[in-house]
Amino acid sequence: MFTSSILFAVPLMVILTVLQTSVLPYFPLFGVTPSLPFIMALAWGLIRGANEGIIWAFIAGFFMDLFTAAPTGGFALTYMIAVLAAFVVKDRLPANRTVVPMLLAGLASILQQLLYALYLGLFGYGVGQVLASSLLPTILLQTFLILPIYWLLYLVQSIVWPKPVEV
Repeated sequence: MFTSSILFAVPLMVILTVLQTSVLPYFPLFGVTPSLPFIMALAWGLIRGANEGIIWAFIAGFFMDLFTAAPTGGFALTYMIAVLAAFVVKDRLPANRTVVPMLLAGLASILQQLLYALYLGLFGYGVGQVLASSLLPTILLQTFLILPIYWLLYLVQSIVWPKPVEV
């Protein structure tokens, strides 16, 4: 099931993960660092469908897991679950390119953050204080950050994979 978009996802997620882990911590917005790979996977999934969104979420989580000291698999698992949950909600909402991506980014961010905290808690990592102080700013930041990313990816998708013209 390799498509050209998945081949595009691997180098993009490598770049975003390196940026996420080595550059963005020095430039936090409102005291938090947004998860660019997660937002990118969610936005791409909203444009191309649930299958590609979940695959992109796995790729994003896989590379994020390579750069963390936490138990491997946490990011990949929670990213995929959050993107899948976003699609369950998306199917019940009207089509919209502004409000729906923001709503889904907020809901998926809440779910991903809580699931990752639970995952770390299962392995004995104490994350309660950190989660409580950064949950709301992270969710708000990712809720608004998805719009420019979503619109940029929508433009890329319409240029690279245009809809066929019917006569």
